Amino acid sequence: MSIDHKVELLHSIVEAEREAGRVNSLADLTGHKVRRTTITALWAQVQQQLIQLKNEIDGLPDAPPDEQISWAQAVAAMPNLRFLEIDTTGLDAEDEICRFTLVDGFGQIVYDSHIRPTSRLLTKEASRINGIQISDLEQAPTLSEVWEDVQDALLGTYIVSFNQEWDRKQLSQAARRYQLAPLAVVGDCLQRRATQYYHREYYLSLAELCARAGHPLPDPPAQTSIDRAWGQYHFLQAMASAITDVRPPKPPAAASVITDDDDPDDLDSHPF
Repeated sequence: MSIDHKVELLHSIVEAEREAGRVNSLADLTGHKVRRTTITALWAQVQQQLIQLKNEIDGLPDAPPDEQISWAQAVAAMPNLRFLEIDTTGLDAEDEICRFTLVDGFGQIVYDSHIRPTSRLLTKEASRINGIQISDLEQAPTLSEVWEDVQDALLGTYIVSFNQEWDRKQLSQAARRYQLAPLAVVGDCLQRRATQYYHREYYLSLAELCARAGHPLPDPPAQTSIDRAWGQYHFLQAMASAITDVRPPKPPAAASVITDDDDPDDLDSHPF
């Protein structure tokens, strides 16, 4: 029985109980008990179906916020937009930058250089994640040698990067370590924007975001800084187009089936 039918029937039984008035005989009591039992059973079933409907409503996917879509559209239209990727020899404070990549707002590589570390070796774990081999760094220039080129590449640009706080920290530490002129980075963090785009869904990796945008990253160690910069580009385009997830939806969890098993009898057989 549909919820509409149950509500309609519930209304009619409640009205019948109201019209019956007070109990003043055994016959009245018998009718009262039948009606009240049926009302209780029907009301429980209606509530159960309403709870199920509320769960279905709560499970609907959220629409992306207008504010973040507008931000992505505005940034994507900037002629000086750049996507930044920085690779390091590891994650310790003493580790060094070993690759610097910039991709423009059309997905074109505008700067990319391996950088030879001077005091730290590339760790195996870092190599697995960033796709850099020790041989890629042996003949590469040092950071001091490319610093001016990096500075020129950043000049007058709006930088989007994933976890920009970490990128700024690497550049700042490198400038102090090698006594180089500090670099000014003007831009925004794509990770932070993505978190807001997905309504505070934290711990989203760039790989997860790229998969949702329909441009999955290669698996490590085949994944490079260029792949990740392109991934940022594609995800920003997805945000600007209000795309949230192009992957096939997961099959819904099995829902409990509402039946009339709890009815005291076939409800239509009651003489109301």
